[in-house]
Amino acid sequence: MSSLLAIIDGDVLAYQACEARWQSKAKIEGNTSFVSLDWGGKKVAPEFTKEEDDIYLMKSWDNFQRKLQDLLENLYCTDYLMAVKGDGNYRYQLYKEYKMNRHADPKKRNEFVPILRDLAVQTGLAVESTGREADDMLRIWANEARAVGQDYIICSIDKDLKCIPGKHWLMHKEMKIEVSEEAACRHYYEQLLKGDPTDNIPGVAGIGEVKAAKALAPFSKEADFQQQVVEKYMAAYSKEWKSQLLSNAKMIHLQNHEHDYFSLDNWPIARAIEAMEKSGEIRWDDPASE
Repeated sequence: MSSLLAIIDGDVLAYQACEARWQSKAKIEGNTSFVSLDWGGKKVAPEFTKEEDDIYLMKSWDNFQRKLQDLLENLYCTDYLMAVKGDGNYRYQLYKEYKMNRHADPKKRNEFVPILRDLAVQTGLAVESTGREADDMLRIWANEARAVGQDYIICSIDKDLKCIPGKHWLMHKEMKIEVSEEAACRHYYEQLLKGDPTDNIPGVAGIGEVKAAKALAPFSKEADFQQQVVEKYMAAYSKEWKSQLLSNAKMIHLQNHEHDYFSLDNWPIARAIEAMEKSGEIRWDDPASE
């Protein structure tokens, strides 16, 4: 029997490994109440020397490696795969505003997180997710593991990954949960309805988390989920329903394999509506169709 395979979001590990800079500086100076203030008494970003940067990076890298070992020990895993953010992401080519609201202020970004990612790749601890997101890699690996009967556990804090059935380790809570096939499917279609404000994906206008859950609550089959999603998009966007759904879904959809990009081709309800539009059974210039 094969051991449990940990499939790890290395970006989360990199952020967790980086302590707040002022705390690190305070420890070095032996002053736990250290803080920088301007002449008006407001907090300002402290300045650091090259030596302090080097010490902070070494500490963060040690934290990264220690946290990885702690995670594997907690889960009794000897095997793991870890993905980190790489160059490019096809979503940015499709939607220039994707994740635009994340870290809008460059001063709030931790410049050492990308360095930890590079170190993890260079030392063979992680794989760079070039052309896609680390989340895509995690789902691709999970599917590959399932195909060969390998037991796995997804390690992250990202709620988007709950579209993957199976074991999950919530890294921020150090808690294990199980996501059923139905729950994973339901989560995915709820996301198509409500969008994802964190990633700047709008979803259906007027539908948030509560309304999305309520819309799908009476159903348990994927075909029914798809019908509800299409109906909500039609009600909100009329003849633009398909373009709006495709725009959102291409951002939300996590890849099942390297060449997997969202399509409505396997949605029976979408094909049926398109056929009715072509035949004239649905006419968007007719008020009765809206």
